[in-house]
Amino acid sequence: MKPMLTVDFSLDLICPWCWIGLRNLQAARAQWLQRHAGQPLQIRWHAETLLPQIPEQGVPYQAFYEARLGGPRAVEARRAQVRAAAQAAGLEINHGLIQTFPNTRRVCALVNYAQTQLDAEAMTAFVESIFAAYFVQGRDIGSPVVLQELADAAELVWNAADFDAERYQSDQGPMGGVPHMVFNQRLQVTGAVAPAELLRAMEHACAADRNLA
Repeated sequence: MKPMLTVDFSLDLICPWCWIGLRNLQAARAQWLQRHAGQPLQIRWHAETLLPQIPEQGVPYQAFYEARLGGPRAVEARRAQVRAAAQAAGLEINHGLIQTFPNTRRVCALVNYAQTQLDAEAMTAFVESIFAAYFVQGRDIGSPVVLQELADAAELVWNAADFDAERYQSDQGPMGGVPHMVFNQRLQVTGAVAPAELLRAMEHACAADRNLA
């Protein structure tokens, strides 16, 4: 068995670019496995809220982005950019259904906790289900009720009422841009870059490890 390729994936569940980046990573992973049969790829998840100042109950979504970006026209221009990138990754994002911009401290902690229980495929599916709940269905992923429903659907043993979110904060420290990926704790890539670029990063990280062996 060849050594495992590891990817430390830093994200915030409120960021559409993180969902796009995850899909691009999955596409790169599929190509990697075709080239390197027997060398699995492991994702280690590091979820952390980038905006901890958001109130626990969240804020109105449209108003938040208008204030952040400078008005409705700027918001629509940014959303058009996001939708185009999402479609290229095989995703559809429905901004019109989203009412709340949530505080993601709890949902990020939940993702970090979930990897203590779920296997690799189930873990990726769970993260995808959270992104879909928010960006497709418009559900409030800051709500403990919504998160409990998503955890139950993933067969994750979790109780929103007594969950210690502080215990499962990311150990990566404050993040800059997301998504951020580190391959074999060596080569770093930031942003929702194309699968081909991620595949090159995988190859370079493994080549560097072989050269040091």
